[in-house]
Amino acid sequence: MVTVKNIGILVLLASLVASCGSFQRHGGEGSYRDSELSNLNPAPEAFQPPDMGSTENPVIDSVYLQTQSDFHYTLGEAFSLEGNSERAIEEFKLTLIYDPNSVNVRLRLAVEYVRQGLMSEAIEHAELAVKMEPQTTEGRLLLGGLYSSLKMYEEALKQYQAILEFEAKHEEARVYIGAILAEQKKYAESIRIFEELATLSPPDKKYQAYYYIGRIRSEQGGAENQVAAEKSFTKALSLNPKDVETVLALAKVYETQEKTKKLVELLESFQEKFGPNARVAQQLANVYLEDNNYRAATKQLEYLEGYEPDDVSVKFRLGLLYVEMKDFEKAIEKFEKVLEVEPDSDRSRFYLAAVYEELKRYDEAIGHFQQVPPSSSFFADATIHAAYLLKLKAKFDQAISVMEQAIAQRDDVPQFYAFYASLLDDKKAYSKAVKMLTSAVEKFPTHTQLLFFLGSMQDRLGNTDETIAKMKKVIEIDENHVQALNYLAYTYAEQNQNLGEAESLARKALSFQPKDGYILDTLGWILFKQNRVAEAISTLEAAFNEKSNESIIAEHLGDAYYKYELVEKARKMYMKAADIETDEQKAKKLRDKVVSIDRQIEEAKTRTPASSRTGK
Repeated sequence: MVTVKNIGILVLLASLVASCGSFQRHGGEGSYRDSELSNLNPAPEAFQPPDMGSTENPVIDSVYLQTQSDFHYTLGEAFSLEGNSERAIEEFKLTLIYDPNSVNVRLRLAVEYVRQGLMSEAIEHAELAVKMEPQTTEGRLLLGGLYSSLKMYEEALKQYQAILEFEAKHEEARVYIGAILAEQKKYAESIRIFEELATLSPPDKKYQAYYYIGRIRSEQGGAENQVAAEKSFTKALSLNPKDVETVLALAKVYETQEKTKKLVELLESFQEKFGPNARVAQQLANVYLEDNNYRAATKQLEYLEGYEPDDVSVKFRLGLLYVEMKDFEKAIEKFEKVLEVEPDSDRSRFYLAAVYEELKRYDEAIGHFQQVPPSSSFFADATIHAAYLLKLKAKFDQAISVMEQAIAQRDDVPQFYAFYASLLDDKKAYSKAVKMLTSAVEKFPTHTQLLFFLGSMQDRLGNTDETIAKMKKVIEIDENHVQALNYLAYTYAEQNQNLGEAESLARKALSFQPKDGYILDTLGWILFKQNRVAEAISTLEAAFNEKSNESIIAEHLGDAYYKYELVEKARKMYMKAADIETDEQKAKKLRDKVVSIDRQIEEAKTRTPASSRTGK
């Protein structure tokens, strides 16, 4: 069989074969000699090699066979190393032509067939190898593994047990026997095998037997078995405290037992004494994250990043942790590193944009939000964020353009229509908003927020009946829709109709959001309309406490004070309302109310008392 030593010889032979055609024998007329071993000074006939072409007594040269066998085997090895199993199989099969009794070649063929997924062929060659050489440990291990992969456990056990007949202390065979018994749920037999292994193994390998016993106990489940697993893993660690597999297995037991403190102590101790280890860092980071201990989790992920500098998932997780810790500059660095490697990572781009938004670096945030593609699950949020930031920068036309383009690209996102409507509301383009929302509601007839926006836009245009109809439709779909309950109640109050129903609607909305200033204002205004002024004042005062910067609430409270003849209080509240009102026309009306009160106060001061006119 070919060895490393004769690879050089094969290369030399190959070069000679390739160049033999250039050797010419110059005779008198420059013709070629006919002999297969042409020589200008031929040796005596007795020393000639056998004639392989003889039909009477054919003899094959053993040197030639060995050379051809080694040549094809070497090519097979080369193709195998390249991952070209198909060509490797061809060469190993050619090897068998020249060396049909080679056990090693049969095994190599079996391995390549496995790589091709051809299990029947793999088993056929492995079985032939074992038949040819019954005491081939490598062959029986391979054949046992093939049987196991097909769940032919009894056949696999025969192979491993056969190994023990001629290698009684073979550890690997015992491990496989124990594993198969465990797979067959013959746990007691399996554990007995590993207990035997513990007595047979040399001191530096005894821990493995206890590790396997722990694995079996752990997989059996149940509190009693978990305790037994913990005991076995602890024993394994006492024999080899550096074994990371045992550490992680024991950690899993502690996790199952919800012994978080022990779990953390185990992993931290390992990292301190023998680490940092990447797999332990990963496990420890997960534990810290569950406990919201972001700083400690970050430390472990930084270890992991050191081991796996090209793993973008670790960088992404670190970026998220830095965001949680409000270390935004480090978060930006990690997300940008991810984008250098994966420029199409939409989630990294979205979170990078979100960090820029948090830092009020709006132009950079908008730029990244707008690079999130329509196919991304982040597209809707990214687009709305971009439009919102443009709105903050008072670039309403650009914001509207972004939403119109988004709807053109993805008309299946109802949130786009809702936010677009809010932008049109800001621009006071109510008719355009109604037209757009009417079309959107046809596409999404049960989407309550679109119906709500359509109803509110109809209200802006003074179409009260349409507003009421749309709010009723929203409540029909979602009886607990707080906004619609409040809006309908307020609309009834403004129309001075259905005040009993309006009160019920407002109180229901308030039950969901008891400290909402707008809902409190609605209820207070309804009570005012019902001439329950004292109740109205207490409710409107509560509303004003929650929303003291809302002009309409201050005005309503002023009206209630005025009706209850608390004139000075009313005057102050109207002044407050006028000061915070941004609409100049409304502010003027509020100031007119103040002027009216001032005039009444002056008239009261100059009015002559009746007693003076009668001389009393």
